[in-house]
Amino acid sequence: MALQFQLVKIDAPQFAIINDGEFSNPLQINFELNFAVDSSFTSIKNALKIVFLNSSEPVMQLVVECYYAISKDSWQEMTQQDNTIVVPVGFLQHLATITVGTARGVLFARTVETNLNKYVLPLVNVTEMVKNDMVIKPQSEAEKK
Repeated sequence: MALQFQLVKIDAPQFAIINDGEFSNPLQINFELNFAVDSSFTSIKNALKIVFLNSSEPVMQLVVECYYAISKDSWQEMTQQDNTIVVPVGFLQHLATITVGTARGVLFARTVETNLNKYVLPLVNVTEMVKNDMVIKPQSEAEKK
């Protein structure tokens, strides 16, 4: 299955530097990764939230959203006989990898001329974060109302 897609939009709806100091300990990084599908089934949004922590205190937070347009043929390829859509885990991992790389660039650009610019986003194993297919069940007529 070779799904066709295109990265069509990048957004960073949240960015905050809470503490631009010098830190004696390495910063910890928490990740949160989410996927959503638009109601017209033309795109998948992948959101990545990154929080840098000094001990348990937040230092910096970033949310990056990447929007991927999916071709009509690819949606058809993922659609099952019962109209359930199954987005394969490997495809989601591929999209997440692109989103992480995009976040790395956004983070670098947003921290220029700050002490936090030296803290880069490390390599992230998205296979540990995305472990299952995304299954989208069709809505009944009652649920649409």
